[in-house]
Amino acid sequence: MDYPIFENAIEIGRLYARQEGLYTVLEASLPGRRALTRLYLLGETGWRALGVMEPYSGGCRLIRRLSRSELPGVIRYASTAPQESPAPAPEAGWVERANGVLWDQRRGLIAFPAQLRQRTASVRITRIRGKEYIVFHW
Repeated sequence: MDYPIFENAIEIGRLYARQEGLYTVLEASLPGRRALTRLYLLGETGWRALGVMEPYSGGCRLIRRLSRSELPGVIRYASTAPQESPAPAPEAGWVERANGVLWDQRRGLIAFPAQLRQRTASVRITRIRGKEYIVFHW
């Protein structure tokens, strides 16, 4: 399996996961990145710090071996900062449901049409397929 790595709501790399016996091996690499970067993992039960990526062959990488109890449930994505929301793009992957609600099962995102909710300063509006949506994790 592979998952996106986000920084400032932009996908910057991929996190690869594979099973080795009772452990899950997580391997992330960011080609071209020279700075040390801390990586976090979002699962269904919340955030977990994976560690600091190390310089390696023209970029940086991180390899971690975790048991099931160390994982935060089903993996959704990785990020350079906890509480960071991924960008809802690309357009592909969204499935439209009733009332115009969009759902992206692979990334664990749901997008509600912006007109269904009162706007406040803390609400982030995103354009998907030419319409305004509010995106949440589920």
